[in-house]
Amino acid sequence: MNSRERVSLAIGHREPDRIPTGEITLADGIVQAFLQVDQVEFPERLEFTSRLGIDAVCESPEWPSPFSCPPKARDARWKDLGSWATRSDRFVFVIVDGVFGWGIRLMGFETFLSAFVKRTKQIIDLIDGVERLNIGLAKQAVARGANGVLIADDIAYRRGTIVDPDLLRKVLFPSLARQIRGMASTRMPVFFHSDGNLNAVLDDIVELGFQGLHCLEASAGMDLARIKANYGERVCLWGNLDAKHLFLDRKKEDLEKVVKNSLEVMAPDEGFIFGTSSGLVEGMRRQNIEAVYRAVHSQRRSHS
Repeated sequence: MNSRERVSLAIGHREPDRIPTGEITLADGIVQAFLQVDQVEFPERLEFTSRLGIDAVCESPEWPSPFSCPPKARDARWKDLGSWATRSDRFVFVIVDGVFGWGIRLMGFETFLSAFVKRTKQIIDLIDGVERLNIGLAKQAVARGANGVLIADDIAYRRGTIVDPDLLRKVLFPSLARQIRGMASTRMPVFFHSDGNLNAVLDDIVELGFQGLHCLEASAGMDLARIKANYGERVCLWGNLDAKHLFLDRKKEDLEKVVKNSLEVMAPDEGFIFGTSSGLVEGMRRQNIEAVYRAVHSQRRSHS
């Protein structure tokens, strides 16, 4: 069974041959340190994922700059998407930014939030532009060999959603539902990513029709056991390892215990992709990453 098949089975809540794994970010510095190379291009990223046994990777579009509004899908450049699709068996998600991501990038945090709360014309136009952009990107990406879409929008922080949940229900969530419907023709699964505490709106997000959720930040108050019990049969849960375990000086045995505890909660009954909540980013310890992934792969069928 190859990586693409393994992840596809997990998304469909069917049993793969082992626990599938995936990361939303593979920082160049991490790959450099791991492989002891001076530069990182696609061959190095592929080798890195092969050594660790990472099944799902993510590719983000690159944009010309500067710009003052969301660009057009036709302006996107996909650096490694074609290579992942044709030169590997990895399951490739494309990451598309959401309204909060684009709004904060274009307007600044405070200006965007003020306009969002007031539901100004600028915000309505932004929402429309992001919808059209993301649907266009999904259609473009599937033609280049992508396997899934991850709508990434950090709408929460450690204590809750950034704006009132009712405002999200009225303004943002209808847009997400339209994006899911607009991407349906690609036949790719659509996942949602947000950092932070989503407890107040998790029911709403699942009801929108996403096939998966990424991040599941336990340190922000997300109860993984409750999420698995309440939503595990409806959506695929991806990424739940607290990144702090990869930054700190930890014994191998302690990391193995962290992984074991995580899998006991999340792995039963399929519908699970193991990964960090953050991706593999600069500053993480190589030995910790290796220990965690060895521990995951040692649990091949223990939690099936």
